[in-house]
Amino acid sequence: MDSLIAANIRQRPLRTAISVFGVALGVILVVLFVGLARGMMRDAVERQSNVEAEVRFLPSGNVSLASNPLMLPAGYAAAILRGVQPTADDPDLIPKPPVAGVTAVSPVGEWMQSSVGGIGFEMVDGIEYDSFIRTTQLKIIEGRGLGDGRTPGSEHEAVVDRFYGEHNKGKDGGPIRVGSKIEALGHEFTVVGIYEPPMLARLKIPLHTMQELLGGANNCSFLLVKCERQELAEQVIETLKQYYPGNHVVNAADIPALYSQGLTAVEIFLKVVMGLALVISTLVILLAMYTTITERTREIGILKSLGASKRFIVMTIEKEAALISVMGVVFGFLVSLAGKYGIEANTRLMIELRPGWLLIAAAIGVLGGVVGALYPAMRAANLDPVEAISYD
Repeated sequence: MDSLIAANIRQRPLRTAISVFGVALGVILVVLFVGLARGMMRDAVERQSNVEAEVRFLPSGNVSLASNPLMLPAGYAAAILRGVQPTADDPDLIPKPPVAGVTAVSPVGEWMQSSVGGIGFEMVDGIEYDSFIRTTQLKIIEGRGLGDGRTPGSEHEAVVDRFYGEHNKGKDGGPIRVGSKIEALGHEFTVVGIYEPPMLARLKIPLHTMQELLGGANNCSFLLVKCERQELAEQVIETLKQYYPGNHVVNAADIPALYSQGLTAVEIFLKVVMGLALVISTLVILLAMYTTITERTREIGILKSLGASKRFIVMTIEKEAALISVMGVVFGFLVSLAGKYGIEANTRLMIELRPGWLLIAAAIGVLGGVVGALYPAMRAANLDPVEAISYD
């Protein structure tokens, strides 16, 4: 039987190649789409986790950790650190003491723009550098830190993380390094520093510059709040909710869970992709095997006249389909692996290939082939030997 299967595959190399490619296409869809979604989500969560600040203070309305416009007054930072006292301009202001347990607060603006590489979008952070380094573990490894955006010459400075510099090109066409010119928010910026580890957006400019360019007055997207000790985070959160009701206060430890909640739509999309991959594999094998059975009608009649059972014929066709499917799975894995390295080398997209998802993709490819071959196999097994031999 095995030699018969191998001979059938070799006899029609073009059709076999097309079938293998069809199965591989389904595998590639699953591996790359799932890997891309998981890789980008893992990268985003990792960059959020690299921020040391235990509390995130956001404006009222829908909570968004990635795309808030500049709607939160940056003055909240000073109020949280130093308290609120009535002034001559606002004598009726309710006084509030500083929030106990807070050591540093940094306002951050975030804006989404088209990716420099032309694929997808990227986030840009607007930061107050001095306060930002007190609430995070950011360290400049090349060049220097950002200016305040107010001092002449510092308005269009930028810092990027190492990954950003290695996977993008400056306006001179070379890798981004200290002194390179890049574009952000429709304006040209000069890179003055490279930092590690990656956190939040990979590209950072002065908050004051972002406010000027976006017309956000003295606003930001959220505040990073650093506590004296990790265990004080819940106490600080409760105090912030009491002092400034209506705003959102999030424990940084809960941010990965918030990202997971946002995966619901992605999970639905991935299930659709897997279903589509299964349909593609099934239809490709079904069409290929059905055509093959039509062409081999006389051969099948001869086999049945020589005593071949229905089970033998079904198993022969199913094994041939399974072999083609396995070849398609292997080819799909090789293309996916090459695609992963090619995409990551030329873009900032991250693709994560987990063994579990590779097994699921393999199962989809083989299952689609076996199911697709079932009808042609049953049809061949039920052919009348006399009619099959006389088939022209």
